[in-house]
Amino acid sequence: MAGLTDDTSEQEGDEEEGLPEELSAPEERLAGRVTLVLMPLDKLQDDTSFRLRSEGDVSGLATDIARLGQLFPVDVRPAGEDRYQLVCGFRRVAALRFLKRDAVQARVHTSLSDEDALLMSLAEAIHATPVEPEVLEAKREQLESEGRLSAAVRDMLEKALATEDTLAPEGVEEEIDADELAADVSERLGAINQDLSLLADVFAALDDSRKAELLMQLRYSSQLVAYLEGL
Repeated sequence: MAGLTDDTSEQEGDEEEGLPEELSAPEERLAGRVTLVLMPLDKLQDDTSFRLRSEGDVSGLATDIARLGQLFPVDVRPAGEDRYQLVCGFRRVAALRFLKRDAVQARVHTSLSDEDALLMSLAEAIHATPVEPEVLEAKREQLESEGRLSAAVRDMLEKALATEDTLAPEGVEEEIDADELAADVSERLGAINQDLSLLADVFAALDDSRKAELLMQLRYSSQLVAYLEGL
């Protein structure tokens, strides 16, 4: 299994001023060596030993992952026979499975004790402070005043601000201007396609794990295209 942060040699970019020094080895912590990898989901054990609460409704998180990709890796530790035990990130894994994805970005802690794993799961839950509604409302007003409040951004903020007492009725998505959303998505896809055209020239030189991650996202996009064309 190839890590996303493999040992690196000195590169020409290291000599440029203002750039941080590249790490020459995977991260080392008190809990042992940590390596970031792209891992098949079926390698995770069906084990909830370190889950503090039910995953709940992950449809909103799944929507964000579908739009933006998996922003934060989960934490796992080896469990023998090429299997891994999930320590942190149960909602992210549930959302990826909801999306029928087959891989997850994960930090592998190669020598994590039971106590350290429990402390890690507790720390994530204790320090995961949600953003206050006042902060989100201020950001929404700022974006709107700057003309940067797209339909997709507005929708995400509205859902984050919703409470059990003020949940919008089912079908509220129909109130969103579909043409505005489509225009926003088309613009962002155009920028992504330009980046992909540049990557095509250097694709063969990419690390295997980077290739696999990129191809996974492209396969999902192609599945969406086939679905949309069938509507």
